[in-house]
Amino acid sequence: MKKIVALCFLWMVVIGQVEAQKKKRTNKNSESRMETQVKAPRDAYRFSIDLTKVKDDKLKVSLFTPAIKRAAGQPNEIVYHLPKIVPGTYANYDFGRFTSNFTVLDKNGKPLPVEKLDDNSWKIKNADQMYQITYAIDDTYDTDLNNVIFEPAGTSIDSGHVFALNTHGFFGYFDDMKKMKYEIHVTKPTGFYGSTSLIATESTPTKDTYVTQSYMELTDAPMLYDRPDTTVLRIGGAEILVSVYSPNKVANSKEIASNIEELLTAQMQYLGGTLPIKKYAFIIYLFDKPTKSGAMGALEHSYSSFYCLPEATAEQLAQTIRDVSSHEFFHILTPLSIHSEEIGDFDYNHPKMSKHLWLYEGVTEYSAGHMQIKYGLIDLPAYLEVITEKMNSAVSDFNDTLAFTEMSKNCLDLHKDQYNNVYQKGALIGLCLDIKLRQLSGGKYGIQNLMADLSKVYGKQQSFKDDELFAQITKMTYPEIREFFARYVEGNEPLPLKAVLALVGVEVKGGENKKVASLGKISLGYNDANQRIVVSNISQMNEFGKHMGYQKNDELVSLNGKALTPENFSEVMEEFKNNTPAGKLVEVVVARKGEDGKEVKTKLSAPALLVEGDRKVEITPLAAPTSAQTALRDAWLKP
Repeated sequence: MKKIVALCFLWMVVIGQVEAQKKKRTNKNSESRMETQVKAPRDAYRFSIDLTKVKDDKLKVSLFTPAIKRAAGQPNEIVYHLPKIVPGTYANYDFGRFTSNFTVLDKNGKPLPVEKLDDNSWKIKNADQMYQITYAIDDTYDTDLNNVIFEPAGTSIDSGHVFALNTHGFFGYFDDMKKMKYEIHVTKPTGFYGSTSLIATESTPTKDTYVTQSYMELTDAPMLYDRPDTTVLRIGGAEILVSVYSPNKVANSKEIASNIEELLTAQMQYLGGTLPIKKYAFIIYLFDKPTKSGAMGALEHSYSSFYCLPEATAEQLAQTIRDVSSHEFFHILTPLSIHSEEIGDFDYNHPKMSKHLWLYEGVTEYSAGHMQIKYGLIDLPAYLEVITEKMNSAVSDFNDTLAFTEMSKNCLDLHKDQYNNVYQKGALIGLCLDIKLRQLSGGKYGIQNLMADLSKVYGKQQSFKDDELFAQITKMTYPEIREFFARYVEGNEPLPLKAVLALVGVEVKGGENKKVASLGKISLGYNDANQRIVVSNISQMNEFGKHMGYQKNDELVSLNGKALTPENFSEVMEEFKNNTPAGKLVEVVVARKGEDGKEVKTKLSAPALLVEGDRKVEITPLAAPTSAQTALRDAWLKP
């Protein structure tokens, strides 16, 4: 009897353990099934990301997919993409490079076949059975990969401190399904806040939910999650959020917002007294160490802009933030309200470029400076200095005979080295167009009026055809404007800056071709430790440089017997370039490391070589302008 009781007891223990294991497995499967359970209809992308669960410096992205339906005869497969490029960057970044563990499941949690097509694309078989996609995302700010992403377009995963969520770096889309609703569910650490232009449909201390009506709307709205340092301004009928991440608390949002407020008030006046938005976010990420890209700046969006700048006090950052934000904020006009089909329906993986960068970036850059002088933030000498720098850079740093529309269409490949001319010649196109319109209208109509009228014709939801914009602007203005575009924007003629600026009583001097002595077409840097100028790159070295025998990391000690210091370098170089005849022996002493690692001073010499100079110009207001010049200048520069 005791044995039977013991056996029964043993059996009950075993049964209990089995049942416990079954229950444990059932609970585990239930939890797994809960992860793949979607109560709402499958009519949207439903993404979730948990900022409290960082593993190996990566975040897991989970997508409950919309229903995939295939017509009879169509292959039962679909391609999921992360972007190759995003609007405003004009560079191929391949955000899919940062993914790993890409997995596709059906509603029972079983894997479906996946074929990786390239860095950014995954072909999924049995697409109608697809229910959930998961993958891990590494951030771009501390990547070891090549082709580093400009930080304002990148991503940061710094657990417990800050998350820079440029949405295009985490969330993707299916072929032909970009214009569907997106739900984004963010689980956040306690005390964290999400700064973004999006308005959360639901927000608790631990979770936020955002909804957009398309992929374009989602990628147009970056997010910054951290312990909040935010200030809200109310200007021109709009709510302006200023959010700052300063790792060492060197700057704060209140001080930066105070600096931006004056600028935004002037921009409101420039745009007619109100701002054409309800909410805008300045998202500012300050770095206390060098960035991977080596660059600083910002990326514009329709209702926000994302800044990556060196950490400094608000006072030290003041002018930089003014200059950058002045440009970025004006993008609320273009491409928000004025854009071509190439931008309105942007192809993130096979992009087609518009030929109108003169408008998107050039006129925006022009307006950013024009607004500042028109509403008293800078004076005339300071403004003319800005124009002078752009004139000199457009000629000396870029190909001034390349048609601007041609450069725009091919800025990703054939002419990518010319892209930055949008901020130089592009702005000067805006200047010339503004003054020409003022001249033709008797001072009554300028580029401000043109942009407002184009916004009414098109607007956020309507794109123009790339080949029709010039005709549309001509229809709204004057026949002479079509000739201007044909000669100076579509054509390769240099901008008529002397003639145009003469209309407003501003004289242009210089700009003629001039031969100057070359130092060898070497790139120069600076060694802060010993305060010497350093040869940083010799890949573009000309014949003189090769004859001299420069080596990378040479430190320049003297030129023709004159010691070179950071303080006198510009002065010594100007004298050398302008006063050295062809063939005269040039001697440069450099310091370079010997085989034993010790510094050796070496004298380099070669006959002087003369090359085309910078053709620099100077512009000054006439001392005694005519009444017509004065009237047109006032119409151009006064409110």
